[in-house]
Amino acid sequence: MKKHCTNTNIFASSHEYVCREICRHMRLIKLPSHAMLIRQGDTGDRCYIIIDGTLDVFIRQDAAFQGFSDQAETMYRLAPASLNVGKFMTALTPGSIVGEVVLTNPSVRRTATVVVSKDTAECCVIFLGRVDYIRLIRNVSMEASHFVQAEILDFMVLFQKWPKPEKMKYVAQMKSVHFRANDYLYKSGTTTKVMYIIVLGEALEKYNLNAVHTSGGQVATKSEVKINIELLLLGPGEIANEFAFFKPSMVGHFDIKAVTDVHALAIDKHLYEAMMTPTEYAQDLQAKLTSMSNDRDDWRKERIEFGSRYPDAHIAMTWNLMRMGNLRCSRCGRRGHLPSDLGRCHHSKKNDWPSVQQRLEKQLNPPPPQRTTRTSDSPRVKRRSIHSNIMARDLHRDTLDESSLPTAKEQLAVSWRLRLLVFPKHVEATAQEEPPTAPHTT
Repeated sequence: MKKHCTNTNIFASSHEYVCREICRHMRLIKLPSHAMLIRQGDTGDRCYIIIDGTLDVFIRQDAAFQGFSDQAETMYRLAPASLNVGKFMTALTPGSIVGEVVLTNPSVRRTATVVVSKDTAECCVIFLGRVDYIRLIRNVSMEASHFVQAEILDFMVLFQKWPKPEKMKYVAQMKSVHFRANDYLYKSGTTTKVMYIIVLGEALEKYNLNAVHTSGGQVATKSEVKINIELLLLGPGEIANEFAFFKPSMVGHFDIKAVTDVHALAIDKHLYEAMMTPTEYAQDLQAKLTSMSNDRDDWRKERIEFGSRYPDAHIAMTWNLMRMGNLRCSRCGRRGHLPSDLGRCHHSKKNDWPSVQQRLEKQLNPPPPQRTTRTSDSPRVKRRSIHSNIMARDLHRDTLDESSLPTAKEQLAVSWRLRLLVFPKHVEATAQEEPPTAPHTT
């Protein structure tokens, strides 16, 4: 049934979980040969998908033919031989859909008569009613953004061994949350309740350290200095707040702050315990989470030690600096690269990642509606998002290698040429002031 739903034009572009919900609301009926499924001129509230058998479509051009709209469409009767159904138009085979217009327009009348073919002993069709369709669309529109975010799990090494039904089962129980830039995902010293799967955006772990600074001189004075140490950058497809989540006290000592707008899926303690079943894929998830948490903790200790030893050297955390941590990639699970390095990542679906990011960006951060402007108005400046720039860079990263980078000599020549363009007189004056070198005599 699901196969036939995905093959139809009206449901072909729908997500897998949408087709599954549609199949749950559909019902199967069996019709004998010459049974009339739809009569021209009637009003109805069902659309049909052929499972087995053949249906013939007839259209009568006579406008006086109105049918019997007062009879219920659920009463499928044999078409009498004396009934003029019109001219034969086409035959519908398994997988075809008929009557889908009435789902969105209740006042429309049937424009053709559909009868089970005489060569078919029994025809099997499934139907979807308008009431179920409207209820389904309402629920899907509310949950669409939630299940679109679930696609991120297909690119996470933590859920690499999880079957699709199990992932969708627990994703339905995760809470979709949104943080604006500079909002806190977690404040240090507070009891945490959830950990997050970042779907879109970036977050930063920061540690606030109070150090005692001793100033020299005849009389030594001590003063307390507050140091902000940036520990980790977290991007799409990564776990956040796992440190405090797994501690017995569930209290962490560092903040997690949103750098950009962050969309995430929240996993509470009760849901995590329900996910940790004795199955092999659940144990694999737990082992990978423990290993990832230990690696991150080692990197945090290095950053805190460096920050406390050199309090005046504030180093902003960047993705290039994150490479020094040698942490495992959140997609393929290997070391030596970041998840954004598509050229080095070994994930089987790494080439699909830019399209998924674009779909998430479109679904979770839709552009504001454009207002009508006059021709005299100044044109708007088109702004590109951070994620589109990152994806454009990642698309071309596969074609780049060390040989394509300019050498030091070429970079020096380019810098000198640019300086000539910006400061031509200053460069000429500098060249004239240099004394000529005396010829070397022996």
